[in-house]
Amino acid sequence: MFEYERKNNSICITKYTDSQPQIEVPEEIDGMTVSEIGDYAFANTEISHLTLPSSIQRLGRYALYNCSHLTEFSFPGSIRDIGAGAFTGCHHIQKLCVTTAEDSPSCLREILMEIPEELSVEYICPEGTASLIFPEFFEESIENTPARIISIQTHGSGIQFRNCFLHKKFQFAEYDKCFSFAIVQERFEFLIQLVLKRLRYPLHLSEQVKDDYTAYLNDHFDEAISYFTKKQDLETISYLMNFRHQHIAPKTLDFEL
Repeated sequence: MFEYERKNNSICITKYTDSQPQIEVPEEIDGMTVSEIGDYAFANTEISHLTLPSSIQRLGRYALYNCSHLTEFSFPGSIRDIGAGAFTGCHHIQKLCVTTAEDSPSCLREILMEIPEELSVEYICPEGTASLIFPEFFEESIENTPARIISIQTHGSGIQFRNCFLHKKFQFAEYDKCFSFAIVQERFEFLIQLVLKRLRYPLHLSEQVKDDYTAYLNDHFDEAISYFTKKQDLETISYLMNFRHQHIAPKTLDFEL
């Protein structure tokens, strides 16, 4: 399944040789720790799901180059080195799953910046699990011909969400503050998913922000029901109906005896 080489008493995977779409890289090969995914190791393959073990320290240059079928990528937050262009051509990734120690730096921001498309993120740490969503962003090159200067302009609230880190540590409070940017710039379908993810998996969710998200869901409840009914998402519809029972008071009737 893999070609590999020994480097500094550990294993570097140099090439994926199988055709299975769902891959879980082992933590050990031949009794040695797998610590590196080499340059171009998975390039131009048809993998759809890739899971890296906690032992991985480096993801090589163009390691996932042109993996156009890749939709889900699971990785340890402790990866120290991500090579240039590691995700070039990976335009269909929908979900990231990162496992990290909350008080330790994480490579999550670096990966998020490599993938400008909208992404769902499952964030797993010793304190619990959060379900997050990051909107897309895109960069535009603006040329000032007389001055021979090209400037880069970034559009979309996705860049604000991707900057919710301090010393490579994810900041939940900063993420929740970005909701105010998203309301102005993002479509309803994104906003309702963000709200539901934070309410259903409220890791480090303050009471004030919880109230704000609850108010938004109350105000857009009918739209949410319609949206998830069209998607035939029965699990979310069930959650919404329970939410209505808990948070929306029944109407009272005025009458005289």
